[in-house]
Amino acid sequence: PRRPDEALAALADGEVIAVPGDGGYLLAARHDPNDTVARLRALRPNTTEPDPLHVVVGRREQAVALASVWTKEMAILTDRMWPGPLTVIVPARLNAGDGDPVVHLTMPATRALRVLCRESEPLTVCALRRPDGVPIVDPAEVEVRLTASDVALIVDGGVCRGLGPTVVVCTASPPVVSHVGALPESYVDAALMMGNRRR
Repeated sequence: PRRPDEALAALADGEVIAVPGDGGYLLAARHDPNDTVARLRALRPNTTEPDPLHVVVGRREQAVALASVWTKEMAILTDRMWPGPLTVIVPARLNAGDGDPVVHLTMPATRALRVLCRESEPLTVCALRRPDGVPIVDPAEVEVRLTASDVALIVDGGVCRGLGPTVVVCTASPPVVSHVGALPESYVDAALMMGNRRR
């Protein structure tokens, strides 16, 4: 396993690295829409429906800074379920979403990835998948599929089993679950119901 300071140095130099995430390995780079995001798009696996790029944060303040608005419902969901396998799609602050009006935000359950974000800055990530769309969960397979010109290093977090994040669209009220992953939709509904009652 690579030491955290090696990964931080590679990210600071604008390099792309491979890291363990919720449900599989990810390509990650510092959140810089003018440079590294373009490199991530070029490296993104060639599947029939490419995953959108996500921004991973290590602290709540990092997420709030990337959104143009942080609603009561966004706060309820992230207060209860972060860190964890939950992605919220929120309106993007100018220059936060790579030209998109929204940004996909998550604070992963995977500790190694959260630590990198806390020590550096938010990271833009995309899932590593096989051509058939199946997530790559084993670091040995990551090493086989990527070359040194693709990534500066691989952070070995062991085999990453399990489902990926549940995705909730928070651009309208009430929020809508667009993809069910590790968190059941009923958890999202219950969190919103309980949070609204308390407030």
